[in-house]
Amino acid sequence: MERAWPEGGQAFTDFAASVSNGGALDSKTRALILLAATSLERCPHCVDHHLETLKELGATDAEIAEAMMLGSVAAAGANMAWAAEVFHKRLFHRADPSASSPQPPSDRAGTQR
Repeated sequence: MERAWPEGGQAFTDFAASVSNGGALDSKTRALILLAATSLERCPHCVDHHLETLKELGATDAEIAEAMMLGSVAAAGANMAWAAEVFHKRLFHRADPSASSPQPPSDRAGTQR
């Protein structure tokens, strides 16, 4: 790709460098975040790169596992929120009033959410 579109490759390199160097987070924390994010994207080359970096920074297996599990929890939570949105918007608010659908849950005061 670099041969076909060198400007794009350089733009990515510049972007990555601008957000990867310095900042408020220490190097290991930054690498753990990058590992969690690239693991969720299932990029094997990226994961290998970040694992190598983390080992050089002295990250333990427990730290690496925790970062990856936190990423998994975040992804699961985001998917559950999406599923709830789809469920409520598409099942509780159907255009056809004759369509059979459950009523949305109510809070303790009896108002619908």
